[in-house]
Parts: sequence; C-alpha cells; structure tokens
Amino acid sequence: MSRSTTVTFTIHMAWWVKPYLCGVLLMSRLTGLQPDPDRVGAWVQRGMTMKMTEVKR
Repeated sequence: MSRSTTVTFTIHMAWWVKPYLCGVLLMSRLTGLQPDPDRVGAWVQRGMTMKMTEVKR
C-alpha cells in the first residue's frame, strides 16, 4: 500500500527586503565596491519566514 504526502512551503518576505536589496545594489554600483554577502544574507534571512504544511493522505 502506498501512502501519499503533500508538503506545501509558504515563504513570506517582509516589506523592507526588496527596498533593502535595491539600496545595496545602488550603493554597490555607485561606489564600485562589492557588498558583503554574509551580511546581506543575514539581513535577508531576518526578513523572510518560511512555513511548512504537511498533509498526510
């Protein structure tokens, strides 16, 4: 007998993540410097949440 499981991931991004990334890109282009990927990644992770819902059948 086979069992079926459905998993749904819901990702929510805070309102400020897109403007933050645009600001990082703008400053990077204006200064010619590369942003710190660890620092940018930490801020993006702080602004995103993920919820996993599992439905067993």
